[in-house]
Amino acid sequence: MHVSPAQAGAASAAMALGAWVQGGVGFGSALVAAPLLVLVDASFVPGPITVVSTLLNLLIIRAADAAAFDREVRWSLAGLVPGTIAAGATLLALSSRGLSIAFGVLVILAVVLTGTGWTVVKRPSTLFGAGVLSGFMGTVSGIGGPPVALLYQHESGRTLRATLPRYFLAGGAITIVTLAVVGRLGREELLQAVVLVPGMLIGLAGSPWLAGHVDRRTARPFVLSLSTVAAVSVLLKELL
Repeated sequence: MHVSPAQAGAASAAMALGAWVQGGVGFGSALVAAPLLVLVDASFVPGPITVVSTLLNLLIIRAADAAAFDREVRWSLAGLVPGTIAAGATLLALSSRGLSIAFGVLVILAVVLTGTGWTVVKRPSTLFGAGVLSGFMGTVSGIGGPPVALLYQHESGRTLRATLPRYFLAGGAITIVTLAVVGRLGREELLQAVVLVPGMLIGLAGSPWLAGHVDRRTARPFVLSLSTVAAVSVLLKELL
């Protein structure tokens, strides 16, 4: 593994911040961590962060109320497959520089989708479309949540906690298979994922404190601003 000890520490800290926000605020793990990880070493995205984010969602599901699961999310699950296949083809075609630029653009798109509060009616067609976009974004950038989360923004917290982590878990599994098939997830990426696990566990363990002390409306601008700055930094690094 070519990551230095300093990079490993910085990457784990970025993942800790993402998991801390996800557990305490209810969204934002990959949105926060992925752009920071790209600045540390672009090879942490999308493979390693997808593996660790999938594990994070598995841990969150254990604490959720399964009875509140919204079965309508199956339409978004159906959309994951074509979106992920399209992303796999894109990954084969893009150079490392092109992938970084695409990543920066997709992160900014994710921030816009998350931050606008734009209301979209939750119906089978919009759920399927959100699943397609989510599958594409998640496979290319590691951030697939915002399109589907946008449709669930007015649901109860109980429904969100029971539904979205299960959706993200399924999306993560499909993305992991796709990345492996196109050669973007192998032994090297799995070793890098191991580097992120301690940070993820630390962040998740500390998240109840954040949930009890930070109002979501206060934390939301911070999460979105941090993600935007990191994404713009990635773009400037590649374009200048």
